Amino acid sequence: MRYEKLKKRSLAALITCSVVAVVLLVNILVTYIASANVLYLDLTKTNYTEISEISEGYLSELDASENDITIYFLADKDELQNASFSYSIEYTGDTSSLWGMKYIYELAMVYAEKYDFISVKHLDISDDADQLEKYKSSISTTFNKQRIIIDNCIAEKDENGDPVLDENGEPVMHHNFRVCNRDYFYYFDSENYYAYGFNGELRFTSMIMSIAGQSPIAYFAYGHGEDIGEYTVGSNTSTYDEDYGKAQALRDYIYDSGFTVKKIDISKEYQQLLTDSSARLLIIFDPQKDFAGADAESDNDPSTVNEIAVIRKFANRENCHLMVFSDPSDNELPNLSEYLYDYWGLSFDNSNVKDSGTNSLSQDGSVFMADYETSELSPGTSLTAGLRSLDSLPRIYFGNAGTISINKTYSNEIGYYEGNAIKYAGSVFVTPDSANVTYADGTVADGKVSEPASLMAITYEIWYNDKNNEVPTYVLACASTDYVSETALSNEYGNSDVIGYLLRVMGKDTFTFNVEMKVIETEEVKTPSEALMTVWIIAICVVPPVISLVLGTVVFFKRRHA
Repeated sequence: MRYEKLKKRSLAALITCSVVAVVLLVNILVTYIASANVLYLDLTKTNYTEISEISEGYLSELDASENDITIYFLADKDELQNASFSYSIEYTGDTSSLWGMKYIYELAMVYAEKYDFISVKHLDISDDADQLEKYKSSISTTFNKQRIIIDNCIAEKDENGDPVLDENGEPVMHHNFRVCNRDYFYYFDSENYYAYGFNGELRFTSMIMSIAGQSPIAYFAYGHGEDIGEYTVGSNTSTYDEDYGKAQALRDYIYDSGFTVKKIDISKEYQQLLTDSSARLLIIFDPQKDFAGADAESDNDPSTVNEIAVIRKFANRENCHLMVFSDPSDNELPNLSEYLYDYWGLSFDNSNVKDSGTNSLSQDGSVFMADYETSELSPGTSLTAGLRSLDSLPRIYFGNAGTISINKTYSNEIGYYEGNAIKYAGSVFVTPDSANVTYADGTVADGKVSEPASLMAITYEIWYNDKNNEVPTYVLACASTDYVSETALSNEYGNSDVIGYLLRVMGKDTFTFNVEMKVIETEEVKTPSEALMTVWIIAICVVPPVISLVLGTVVFFKRRHA
């Protein structure tokens, strides 16, 4: 008899322990799955983490073997999962707040679960500062926990679609990336500044599509006496050739900004420049000989290519831009000068700038710190807005510099209309008050008493494509190649900010599609009536214990009389 009771009690204890163990194991398993994946029940009226069939259609066409996309968050998982709306859709603009990051993070996790070539990772602003450096385009770029980085590590390809190999025969990998802020994912009321819409799907899909595939290409023109080494056309290692002479620092900076960098002889490879869908930027770096112009048709060699016409056609393409760097020189470049002035309102002067005052950085005054253009009518002020907002203005390095004249037709507040486009031209940096400008005719302009002369100028053109989308074109003219020297692009000066800003704009593929905005609605918590509260209290707090007590009593007496 005792043996039977002991057996029953042991069996009951074993069952109890087994049930407890199963409950604990299930709890541990669910906790692990929830921490490793997005596991939640969305009880709000709006499903912020839904991906539509439109996005799925675009993303399903991407080749998983050629794309390795990582979405980086700069806050840890727990912080992000707790950063909801806090029962309010009001937003104060505090850059230290993680308001609303929860839904961006959860949506990113959904993308990562759906597609093998997308992953989500976390970086620490302090511990991973070295890794974040490649995503930092300038000294004014700061990282906070509201930042999101989308990076695609891809293999570079040559004009034939074959992988580009380095000197060791290994594929050259490249990072094509976008850096955005939390506010980019929300729609805000302009007056009261509250969030009324979430556009996470639109932002993630468009950014992923824009960085998928080949990275944007920057071409350096050569063949006009530029300090740029030539290379063998057709070699699959050509784009890795780093012989860029005085332009080496600029080449490296552009490459580190997410571009593929190539050299091009416009007179021989003009078709490549005009048909390459990835081409975004053409750089003309201190040519010593002029580009062939309209007079090429009358040359003895009928095969001579009108290079100016090629440059003009390139700059008229959608999302194609031009940078021209030139030192003061006696070399006359009438064709290039005429094109820049007639089409963009910019002209390099035959002049030399020196500053022996407080802005001087060298004994002879040939190296100096420039002043910022502050006129709000100049499109150049938008390039330096980030620098000018800092408590202490970064120094801007110029050396062996000349000046640039700006056609006033392009630089007034109305702009210059040409067909369906409007152009604005203006200075970015100007000569300081203590500088002297010596012109070719021997006249000297004293900066203290005359209007500051432009050292760097830009023309910003707005035109409309066939889809009636607004498309910008930038043409930058800089009268100093030293502006992009290794010293100038270091963290000691603010030179890289302007170039970095332009590169971010120029390298940005515009990918647009229609997807519905997720409307943010205030979720009101309604307090139930007192009678209903009483019913729920009885149902939750009284009924289960009573049922357990009755069942326990029955089982006890059944076993006792067994």
